[in-house]
Amino acid sequence: MDKIKQVVTPKRVVALIIVILIILFAFQNFQTVELSFIFFSLNLPLLILILILYVLGIITGWAIKRNDIKKIVNDVQKETTEELSELQNQLKNK
Repeated sequence: MDKIKQVVTPKRVVALIIVILIILFAFQNFQTVELSFIFFSLNLPLLILILILYVLGIITGWAIKRNDIKKIVNDVQKETTEELSELQNQLKNK
């Protein structure tokens, strides 16, 4: 039972529901659309465009979250080091 609780977390359930909804939405949109970008344009199924944009969003979110977490960890380590130095100085002065 504990192993199931480790695998089936609320965050994973929500992520799975979102993925299922995106896939259902994408597969209901088979019509072709014209995609224009600066100097070129191409026709592709809306399904492909939806899935590409979803994957790009995942990659962007992952990259931003990863950098944010790294910054938070570095900030906490810096603050902890400073506080330890202050405490050591206070102990030496007593």
